[in-house]
Amino acid sequence: MKKVLMLIIIISLIGAGISLAERVEKIDRADNVEIIIDGDGLIELAAQEPELEIEKLKENGVTGVAVYQQSIKDLKKNGKIVRIEPAELMLLDKDRLSFFESAGVAAGDLDDGAVFAVFSQNLRQNLHQLADHLKKQYNARLIEGENLSFLFFPQWHDKLLNLNLSYNGSLYKSAKNSSLKVALRSANDLNSQAVLENNLKHLSPELIIFDGEEITGYPDSLDRTAELLKEHSITFGYIEAFIAAQDGAKNIASAVDYNLLRVHSMQQEEVEQTSISVIVDRYLRAVRERNVKIIYFKPYLKGNNLLNKNYSLLSALKTDLNNAGYTVGNAEAAPIFSASLFSFLAVFAGTAAGGVILLNYLLENAVGDKFRKWLNLAAAGVAAAGLIFLLLINKEIFLRQLTALAAAVIFPSLAVIAFLLGGSDIVKNEKKESIVKLILKYTAAVLTALTGGIFVSASLNSTPFILKILQFRGVKFSFLLPLIIISFYYFLTLGNEDLKKRLIFLMEAEIRVKHLIAAGILAFIAVIYIGRTGNFPLLPVPAWEKTLRSLLEGVLYVRPRFKEFLIGHPIFVLSLWLSAKYRKRIYFYPVLMLASVGMITAANTFSHLHTPVIISLIRTFHSYWLGLVLGMILIVIYQFAVFLYEKYFSAEQR
Repeated sequence: MKKVLMLIIIISLIGAGISLAERVEKIDRADNVEIIIDGDGLIELAAQEPELEIEKLKENGVTGVAVYQQSIKDLKKNGKIVRIEPAELMLLDKDRLSFFESAGVAAGDLDDGAVFAVFSQNLRQNLHQLADHLKKQYNARLIEGENLSFLFFPQWHDKLLNLNLSYNGSLYKSAKNSSLKVALRSANDLNSQAVLENNLKHLSPELIIFDGEEITGYPDSLDRTAELLKEHSITFGYIEAFIAAQDGAKNIASAVDYNLLRVHSMQQEEVEQTSISVIVDRYLRAVRERNVKIIYFKPYLKGNNLLNKNYSLLSALKTDLNNAGYTVGNAEAAPIFSASLFSFLAVFAGTAAGGVILLNYLLENAVGDKFRKWLNLAAAGVAAAGLIFLLLINKEIFLRQLTALAAAVIFPSLAVIAFLLGGSDIVKNEKKESIVKLILKYTAAVLTALTGGIFVSASLNSTPFILKILQFRGVKFSFLLPLIIISFYYFLTLGNEDLKKRLIFLMEAEIRVKHLIAAGILAFIAVIYIGRTGNFPLLPVPAWEKTLRSLLEGVLYVRPRFKEFLIGHPIFVLSLWLSAKYRKRIYFYPVLMLASVGMITAANTFSHLHTPVIISLIRTFHSYWLGLVLGMILIVIYQFAVFLYEKYFSAEQR
């Protein structure tokens, strides 16, 4: 029976590999990256450094400029519109005063109203285009003078300062004259959608990156926003959620058929406090590991020699991207991709087979062989029935997420139980493993966990998951459930009398301060373990770890995960060395839990669907060999400590 189940897993693994290879070819190989410079930052930099040349920015890698829609507040700040106060209106000469009176604007009308003088030709054109909208929504009128235009609001409130009227026309023209792409920035203030619709009729932006915490049109008019993007063939710049979570972004992504590029940016305060090398590393990591295709570049705006500093930053970024195999240039959204239902069914079968094998391990000493066979058939039947039911009620996405979670739980559990705890040789023989056998068992365990990771990735192998619009669900469960399953097997299934006696002893023992300290340390480790997992970890990464990460990336290109190569895998190797002799001791349990972390993390590496498959494989390989090396070092240290103890302390006791 076990051989049949293993054959199913192998066949499923081949199917999953073919599915992921298709993703690599269609999605992961896209290597073009855009560098879009922030328009407001560019204007401020040009004000401080008049020698700034857009062509020079282009030479150093800039492929586009972000142009913001402008509100009355923005236009006032830039001097393109000026409010005329009532006292100023009364002091005008007779001709100008009569001009306003003939237009129906008297000084008394400005007690509740407001009138603005318009100085920008581009703004005048936009106001003409928006005249009907402004009249209908705000009863506002455009008054044309001989040399100036005026915008009159009979009823004024300061919230109308956020009213969008235009865009930065001069910046738009500069970008177009330099053959740079335009990324329109649109917020969700008052009439943003009407202005967006108007601007798209007269502009030709290639990209749109929404500004603020909400997508234009959120929550009631997102369909119209999506229609505009599709009508004008505009690619949606999807900002990474941990940078700026935007309400409505996932709705738009789906509505525009995933015609999007992932965007990474830094806050201006971060930029000012960060060195060139660290910024470059951060952007490169986003491109390499998170499928980012648009680097939203905010220039340095504080300090001396700003021009050369920003040129140097852009040049270093472009060079490092090129050296890493990327091309700074026209990035296009990948075609919609989804692995076939057949390939998913193969993965489902492999995951179910793994689940049956795990069930057999858990029940090996609890029930007889005949009853276990019936349980195997029942488990397979339940899995098949669940599959059919969820497909019939059109819950394929949930089914895929459930299968991925099952794979992330089952195979790391199998890796630990089968190769560290299971097997009659471990139960009966207390001799240490040979180094060769130890390496083989460690390798088999990592490959088992890797199988789970591949099944996770193949289960969710489609555009929404790859772009992280949809996500792997149950991250914390996938880290906790294997530990619970392994603990269940360790304490109950093996029928270990020594363990049971010690557990009873522990339950009746007096609690002392040292016990509380030990419990506190274990609780602290558990908090870190859980707090550092998930799509949005609760605990930040400490500075020393960030430094070590950068060093590892510099040497290995892709850094392995700390929980694998530095904790889990080395302790797993040491545990294999100690298992035969010490497995029955109660103090082996904490070691077992730490040893399990590496296998759990290895499978969960592939739950980051936005990371290219090859990157995840490289990361797993680095964790494997580094964990083996460090594990061997731990064995040497342990043996040396035993030698010293036996030579000095053991002799004294005799």
